[in-house]
Amino acid sequence: MYLDLYIIENLLINYIIISCTSILTKNTNSYKRKIIGAIVGAIYSVIYLLPRFYLLYTLPSKAVFIVIIGLISFVYTDKNEFLRVFTIFFLVNFFICGSTYFIIYFTGIEHIKISFVIASVYISCLILKKIYSDITLINHIKEFTKEVTISLLGEELKCIALLDSGNLLKDPLSKSDVIMVNSSLLEKYLPENYNYEYVDVFLAEEIINDLSEDISSRVRLIPYNHATSNKTNMILGFKADYLRIDNKKIGNIVLGISNFKDDNYNAILNPSILS
Repeated sequence: MYLDLYIIENLLINYIIISCTSILTKNTNSYKRKIIGAIVGAIYSVIYLLPRFYLLYTLPSKAVFIVIIGLISFVYTDKNEFLRVFTIFFLVNFFICGSTYFIIYFTGIEHIKISFVIASVYISCLILKKIYSDITLINHIKEFTKEVTISLLGEELKCIALLDSGNLLKDPLSKSDVIMVNSSLLEKYLPENYNYEYVDVFLAEEIINDLSEDISSRVRLIPYNHATSNKTNMILGFKADYLRIDNKKIGNIVLGISNFKDDNYNAILNPSILS
C-alpha cells in the first residue's frame, strides 16, 4: 500500500474510533479535538513503519501514545470521568480493530481497499454502539428522576427530570434527542400569553417573531402526532448548549417546550440519553 493511502486510512479509522467513543460516552469534545487526535494517531502509525524508532513499538510506548491521543481528543470534568472515558476508549479500540480484522478474514479479501476497511470499521462502530446502549440502559431504567442542569446561552438552569422511555422525540434534521421542559423553566426567554401545548406552523411563526435575536437562532420545530388525534402538531424547541447529569456533560440536545404541570418534575427525558 502506498504511504499516502496508508496515512489516509489510519487518519479516517482513528477519527471513527474517537467519534464512536464520543458518542458512547456523550463526551462534548469538538471536531477540532477529534481531528487533532486522529492526526496524532496517524503520525504514530507512520513512525511504526520506521525501524530506527523500534523503542516506540513496545507495549508501554503504545499505551503512552493512546493516553496522549485520549488527552487531546476528549474533555474531562473529573478523575472518574477520565477513567470512564479512557476505559471505553480502550474497549472501542480493541472491539473495532478486532471485529474489522474478523470481517476482513471472513470475506477472504487479500488486497484490502481503503473503502472496505473504513466500511468494516463503521459497521463495527454501529454494532458496538447498539450493544453499549442496551447494557447501559438497563443500569438507568430503575431510576425515575434525575437532577438536571441545562445550559442555554451560557446560563445554567437546574430542574428535576422524569425518566420516561415513552419520550422518543428527536429533531428531524439533526437527529438530536429532545427533552420536554415546562415553559415556566424558560419563561425569561419566552414571550407571554402563549399556549405551547398545541402549536401549529402559524402559531410557531408568531412565537418566533416575538423571540429575541439570540434565542431565535436556537429554534427547532419538531413535528409529532398526539395519541388522541391524527392531526400533526409542532413542538417549539431550542438547541441547548449541553445538559449536565451526574457530573457528565451531554451535548446535541434540543429542549421541547410544553405546558405540562407536575409538582414532582419540570422536564421529561428518555433514559437512553444517559447511555
